[in-house]
Amino acid sequence: MAFNDLARMSLSRFIETHRGDDRTLWLFQHIPKTAGSSFSTELRTRNRPYRNICVDYADASMSHEDKIAQSVTTFLQMAQDQPFRSASGHLKLPQIRRVAEASADCRVITFLRQPEARVISDYRYQRTPMHPPHQDFIRAFPTLESYVRSSESQNKMADFLLGGTEGVSAAEAAAQVGESHLFLGLLEQYPMSFNIVFRLMGHDGLWPSEHKRKTPETEATKVDISQDLRRMIRRTNPLDIAIYAYVHRMLAPHRQAFRQLSRPQHAGKTAESLNGSVLSHGNS
Repeated sequence: MAFNDLARMSLSRFIETHRGDDRTLWLFQHIPKTAGSSFSTELRTRNRPYRNICVDYADASMSHEDKIAQSVTTFLQMAQDQPFRSASGHLKLPQIRRVAEASADCRVITFLRQPEARVISDYRYQRTPMHPPHQDFIRAFPTLESYVRSSESQNKMADFLLGGTEGVSAAEAAAQVGESHLFLGLLEQYPMSFNIVFRLMGHDGLWPSEHKRKTPETEATKVDISQDLRRMIRRTNPLDIAIYAYVHRMLAPHRQAFRQLSRPQHAGKTAESLNGSVLSHGNS
């Protein structure tokens, strides 16, 4: 049961084969700045009971990794008494596997974003009060270029998806995510990706309506993006670029089938709208 099945199945067959039921736990791996807050809101509405697996950023008594591990432990303990239908969190692959291994039927889904846009959006977001340690971030990275040069910004999607990037080739990275995740959507094709995910959950004909946590335009979030800086982002994020390209290649052959599948619900929409190019998430 994996995203790679799209290479050998029609879209309708993929959805039919992998559709969940009342026992399925849909685990959304929320990679920062990929429309995850918007998706989590709709997931909570449609698949209850839902749980956000989160941490207290203000708690300095333990490392972030330890706090995440503790939050997962708490979630698994709660799930013994109250089985959840859905959950989400900024979880890397080791914690995703903990949840999956403890669940009878866990299906992992996520969204990706074009790597240049994601790095820029991540930098802007972390300079706002919506990110609790934003003052520390501003001191550490006074410019976008300083952030791009830092290992903290590099291959972040791959790090979440793989649980680490050391020694991993681009080809290996793409192959691994194709096996570990049931579905990977793209922010740049958000309505299509959103609709397919909810069809897999048994909710046909749904379209996104939420847009949460849009980064405000302030002096702190203004950035000057040159072509040299864009090239630097591409050069320092090779695994993210490879994984994004792989997902794009996997979804591309199914766009026409998706338009046919969704035509009864949205006969008046353009192909570009259904694929996601008119969505406003790009500046978030």
